[in-house]
Amino acid sequence: MTEAQIHLLRGDDAHGIALWINKFIISLGESFDPSMNLSRLDGNTTNFDNIQLAISTLPFFTGDRLVILENAIEKIDKARIDSYTAMLSALPPTTQLVLLVEDRQKWRKTAQGWERVWETLTPTHWLVKWLCAQPKTEIVDLGLPDARQMDAWILNEAKRQGGMIEPAAANELTRHTANDTSIASQEIAKLLMYVNFQRAVTRQDVLELVSDEGAVDVFEMLDRLLEGKTSEAQGKLHRLLDNALPEVILGSFVHRFRQLILISEALESGGDIADLARKTGIFANKIENYRAAVQRIGMTKLEAMYKKLLEFDVQSKTSAADLSTNLELFILETGICFEK
Repeated sequence: MTEAQIHLLRGDDAHGIALWINKFIISLGESFDPSMNLSRLDGNTTNFDNIQLAISTLPFFTGDRLVILENAIEKIDKARIDSYTAMLSALPPTTQLVLLVEDRQKWRKTAQGWERVWETLTPTHWLVKWLCAQPKTEIVDLGLPDARQMDAWILNEAKRQGGMIEPAAANELTRHTANDTSIASQEIAKLLMYVNFQRAVTRQDVLELVSDEGAVDVFEMLDRLLEGKTSEAQGKLHRLLDNALPEVILGSFVHRFRQLILISEALESGGDIADLARKTGIFANKIENYRAAVQRIGMTKLEAMYKKLLEFDVQSKTSAADLSTNLELFILETGICFEK
């Protein structure tokens, strides 16, 4: 177990974040009782007093108290920064605090070429600067892997799940999932069950279980949407919802629209779209289609669509909103914008 007491998880890899939290809970030992000493708060819906109460409360019986604060910097304006950091400084020694901040890495063109940088929690951000100056703190980067790293990620994930996958099979799976770790993890689990954990998954296994000849591909559905083929996209969404959780499909929507925003940024800066596309996991035969879609709709509308998807995520966790219905409405509303 790390000596840190405050843990900032920075990134957009929901699968990786969930694994980190589960592993950390295990590291707290058998004396830790989640039913008594685990609190989860959302910075979007809670207030400062509730956060302060949660982290200052002593654990019941023995062991540690764990507080997980999602959207940890939401609604914190400049006037509250001092109060917030003072609260963190007064953390009881029995409290472990995990701060979750959804952040994304974008490609920035420099004199040395393209490099990945964090959008929000940059080295000059007040929270990053404060944490770096304190003892017993850590920043854990859990961003989605670069597309070029996905083959290795898949090999490691198969091993973590107790099985094996051949390099050629990992490469084929990457071709279908890009760098969406949540979907890739589910496909790996399905493949390992298919081989009953008795042998390594082969490329042929991936072709039979994951290829377009099998289940409807979520990325194919998104391609139809970007091509302005709204009715086709809607039909594929219905079939996807028969076999997959809407939360997983939403993650794919967010991932694809994030890619489109990166392409739009590259177009505006005069960057090499083909090079950027390779780095973000867009297939070579899709580059021109995505470029055309981005130019047709523009950055302003793309950002509005992206914001709407993030709102769906919040609503699914904080209200009775039907995520499946929201996704279908999103296709109907945005499909018109992508029509040629």
